Amino acid sequence: MTTAQQAAARRVAYQLETLWDYDYEPTHQELEALYETAKKNQWNGSTAIDWSRPIGKEGPVLNVAVAFAGTNFFTRLTEEEQKEMEVRVSAWRLSQFLHGEQGALVVCGQLVNSIPELDAKLYASTQVVDEGRHVEVFERYVKKLHKIYPIDPLLKALIDEILATNLWELKLLGMQMLIEGLAIAAFNLMRRQTGDPTLSTLLDYVLQDEGRHVNFGYFALRRSINEMVASKRDRLEDFAFTACDKLFARDEHTGFQSIKWVWTEMGWDAEKIWRDTVGNSQTTKHFNSFLFNDNLLPRLKRLGLISERVAPGYRAIGLVPPAE
Repeated sequence: MTTAQQAAARRVAYQLETLWDYDYEPTHQELEALYETAKKNQWNGSTAIDWSRPIGKEGPVLNVAVAFAGTNFFTRLTEEEQKEMEVRVSAWRLSQFLHGEQGALVVCGQLVNSIPELDAKLYASTQVVDEGRHVEVFERYVKKLHKIYPIDPLLKALIDEILATNLWELKLLGMQMLIEGLAIAAFNLMRRQTGDPTLSTLLDYVLQDEGRHVNFGYFALRRSINEMVASKRDRLEDFAFTACDKLFARDEHTGFQSIKWVWTEMGWDAEKIWRDTVGNSQTTKHFNSFLFNDNLLPRLKRLGLISERVAPGYRAIGLVPPAE
């Protein structure tokens, strides 16, 4: 490993219990079906995507007029500034996708070891392949576009906590439900905002996989939560609420604030633009609504992970848990 590689590498210490399943009896009918679907829907990132196209030349990588609709700063930008922002913001977004996919790759490798039932292990093994493919295609695209930005500190801290826990249930909740749910929201948003056919195709293929990943977490957790002791369920509830609190971008203390790196590079007032986008961007509002109201909170509620013990906390930050 070179000095540069060593500087880029980061260690996360954890204890991981490896569980064997010698019964070889099916336990999750839903996971058997997901496993069969995963085997049928494998794709090759080198051949499924046309990499000969010039990236961002046949259409905008990011429709910035849509992405920053409602903000005050955008209306004052020149055409040249808008184009430069398109490239840099897209590269920043895609870099976070890339880092998140590598995190998912490593966590799913852990799940193959730690999750106790064989059909869950078999499905998790297909997701390891999926995540490796996602890392491959996002890395390839972002390097053609601009550069890889560092991982956002919030995303890094969340993945590190998921990696370090010795509870496979928390790994499932954190990666399969929270981060994969976040990914689906972000990918769908960018899919609607891009005019680049290469990125459109890439996101279509990745989204095909992501739906299975979230369902894996939901089906596996639904079974285990029914038998879970109260202290462990409380820990999962608290983890989910704390993550949602941080991910729900609403002020200067929440959300993926590393986008400020882009504003600083552009020579702009990063703090002012952050407040503008969080307060006024229609994209931020749509993202929050799709992630929390349409997807994450209903799933957490169905799993029994928004009890009356934590529901007031969600309401206090502006997220209303769905009714029974």
